[in-house]
Amino acid sequence: MMFSLNQAPRGYLVLALLSLDILLLTPELPWAGFPPTHWVALEAPLIIGLLALLPPAPWRRWLAGLVALFALTIVFGAAGDALMQTMQGRSLNLYVDIKLVPILIELIVANLGLPLAIGGLLIVGLALFALGLVLTGLLQGFHARNTPRGLALLLIVVGGVGLARIDTLQDDDASGWMAKIGHPAVSFITFEWQRALQTREAMATFGRRLYQDDHAYAKPGGQSLPGLANTDVILGFIESYGVAAIERAPFKTEIQPRLEVIQNQLAAAGLSVVTGRVTAATLGGQSWLNHATFASGLPITSQLRFELMINSPHSTLIDDFKASGHDTIAIMPGITRDWPEGSLYGYDEIHTADSMGYRGPSMGWASMPDQFTWQRVEDYVRARHDGPTFTELATLSSHAPWSPVIDMVDDWSTIADGEIFDHWQGAGKDYASLWHDTEAMRRNYGPAIDYSLQAAFGFAERYLGNHELGNEGSGNEGFGKERLGDDGSGEDRTTEHTLMMILGDHQAAPAIIGASPGKDVPLHIISDDPQLLTGFLDHGFRPGMFPPGPDAAIPMQAMRGLLHQIYADVTPGEKVTTSGSGS
Repeated sequence: MMFSLNQAPRGYLVLALLSLDILLLTPELPWAGFPPTHWVALEAPLIIGLLALLPPAPWRRWLAGLVALFALTIVFGAAGDALMQTMQGRSLNLYVDIKLVPILIELIVANLGLPLAIGGLLIVGLALFALGLVLTGLLQGFHARNTPRGLALLLIVVGGVGLARIDTLQDDDASGWMAKIGHPAVSFITFEWQRALQTREAMATFGRRLYQDDHAYAKPGGQSLPGLANTDVILGFIESYGVAAIERAPFKTEIQPRLEVIQNQLAAAGLSVVTGRVTAATLGGQSWLNHATFASGLPITSQLRFELMINSPHSTLIDDFKASGHDTIAIMPGITRDWPEGSLYGYDEIHTADSMGYRGPSMGWASMPDQFTWQRVEDYVRARHDGPTFTELATLSSHAPWSPVIDMVDDWSTIADGEIFDHWQGAGKDYASLWHDTEAMRRNYGPAIDYSLQAAFGFAERYLGNHELGNEGSGNEGFGKERLGDDGSGEDRTTEHTLMMILGDHQAAPAIIGASPGKDVPLHIISDDPQLLTGFLDHGFRPGMFPPGPDAAIPMQAMRGLLHQIYADVTPGEKVTTSGSGS
């Protein structure tokens, strides 16, 4: 046995009391810093006192193990809460976040590689196991036969009466020594239990909403968008692109001039652009929830909601465009494994990392740079489809930890299979270490967003603009304009114009862009036909590349309805509001 029952029982009791107190105070660390708000967790003396009254029976070892497991569970919850606060600006919700564990493990493997990920998880696991063993041994080192009954009863009274009365006493004396006593573990458990009940009810309400949505476009098969019947539509998500990149220092000093340059370049290419402000469903991550929110017209704020939605008959924008006669294509370079959700969405074509033919080097966390991804929109959509298309893509170059930041290739026609990016081989190979260097990530964030904007709007300028034909290597034939057919016969496309929506999927983590950033992201809408954009101006969008203020923000789940208002004339003259944007 690690600890002898005959050795210094009171020493074991004191060490166990201190250890348990420290572990049970961890739920306060994420928001209180160190030291925590309280110094004494009343749960600790109560538990130690109860154990001190029990005899040294064989079952005591299992009881001590359960107490240690309870303490480590509290520590795990506190660590998870700290992670959520830092990365997504919200507290942990065990009811829905438990489903993120497999995704978190995949993220760790993707960032560190399988050997390092396994090694790191083993080290953490062994450390927790060792901590549990030590605490279990300490809890076994004292019992009813070697601890004064009076001491045990005193600890029980202090803990039990304190738990029952501390809140009332602190109301009368919130300062001094009384303010240093609390019940963090009980508060944590109570909070999570109450929120679990609230979340369960909210999920039931959301489930009913899925099947009782009375919008015409919500029914299986969706609803057509006749105003876009002969228009190519592109919906591109730029990773981590929030309004903070435009409005907060130091990022705005780089991004604002870039938006001005892009605005002038689009105008010179004969393209019109309007920009709105959209409130995303999440902050700091979980991009797919925002994609689903935009597509479904529902607030998909958790993995559980996503699974309910994707497995329900509720339709999405993909169904709407199929009903409008569009071929629907997904270009997802971030998907590196099977993606059954893509089939559930119902795309006609799905292109993922393994099927996009990229032969260049990986770019840190990203499997390929954004410029290559946008070129594949040209290769897989424009060059292969004569009729109208709806293309959804999600880019990667501006994904945390934003390394490496590369330069644009001037001549898009040389991109081909991506081997032109070979001279960046090895760049950003240390990206995994940046997760521990917040300042380095902050320095890279602005340049990474800048690159992603150049790639997206460089595509628009090159392939949507009305540049004159015939310039060697220019590639400015104009997306949706007359071009040679796939067989070189000179057959024209049947589409007339293009509508391109460039949307940030979510803000970056608060640790990068600062506290209380909100969830607003820019939405830029570009077209070679300015008439396609006029409807957005009636709903708070403004001409140019700069988003309006917070008062004009539209919930992301309202965007599907807005598209139907503008292009299907569902509710003529009625503006989109934030009503119904909650759970």
